[in-house]
Amino acid sequence: MDGLMSDNLYSWFPRALVMGAAVVGLSGLPARAQQITDPSPAQAATNVEPTSPISASFRSQDGVSVRPETVRVFVDGKDVTAESVITRDFFTYRPSQPLPPGRREVLLEFTNTQGVTRRVTWSFTVGNPVRASIDLVDHNAGNRPLAAGEILLVTVKGTPSSRVTVYLVQDGRQVQTLPAQEVSSGTYVVNALIEPKDATREGIVIARLENGGQVRFMTAEQPARLIEGAAGGIQRLATQEVAATISLSSLLPQITNLRDGDRVSGSSFTLQGTTAPNASVRVNVTASTSLGGIISAQQTVTNQTVQADAQGRFTVTVRPPIPASGTVYQINLTATSGNQTSPTVTLRLTQQ
Repeated sequence: MDGLMSDNLYSWFPRALVMGAAVVGLSGLPARAQQITDPSPAQAATNVEPTSPISASFRSQDGVSVRPETVRVFVDGKDVTAESVITRDFFTYRPSQPLPPGRREVLLEFTNTQGVTRRVTWSFTVGNPVRASIDLVDHNAGNRPLAAGEILLVTVKGTPSSRVTVYLVQDGRQVQTLPAQEVSSGTYVVNALIEPKDATREGIVIARLENGGQVRFMTAEQPARLIEGAAGGIQRLATQEVAATISLSSLLPQITNLRDGDRVSGSSFTLQGTTAPNASVRVNVTASTSLGGIISAQQTVTNQTVQADAQGRFTVTVRPPIPASGTVYQINLTATSGNQTSPTVTLRLTQQ
């Protein structure tokens, strides 16, 4: 950025930095033209990354230059000179912590080689950063193998408005790439029609999410199993089938406060989950206890239907009659909305 040079006391640095800045001459010595140039982030810049370095260049003019040992740097009133790198040509400061969102102001104070002290400010706005993340990768080919003609449904939950791709690694020998569709904010769906030649004894399902240059990966906990046979390609569903599958994906009940294999304590525990708004969720909980290495017969703890609220949230409290340590609870959940019923979601919990 070129500076505008003048004998005027207030015109010895770029007008982009003069605007709205407090410029104070602390000496009566005449000001010769020298410049503070290339401020970064630029004056009035918006959506600046919170960890962006702050810098500017010093340019000599007519033999007048900045004395680097006199430079002091302030950010939002805080003196950060000791944390800055200052040379005869530039200064740079990298925040030790991300800058908070909103308007941030930089104040640069220095003395030139004529002994004149100057102060210049500029400001920029830090944006709210998007942090790419994946919270869940799930599919319907874990509890039982999917046969030809069935739908492989993969659900990914993560940062909204991202680009999501799912990779299916089939028995360690080939990879299928399956683009995902965002069906609601932060929920992505892959749907694929299984053909007779799609054989996968152990399929690894990997989700890739990209947002704002950030990339995240997550692998589903359970391997995917497809009907045995020769290897073949997975095809996309027809348009009318996609609509039905998308609806089915949002209906699939998910427990949000516990994960498969977690331990519970006390005389009761609570299941909190999500499904489609106002859907009915059938909750079946059975308990099995090992006595002397022998697993006793299963006992039904609860078998009830609960209604999700308008946001799709539901809660169930489970009260085992005898919460003995080591008891394994199997929870089966199925959601219904209209004439659609989701696949059964299963998780197991152990009593402490």
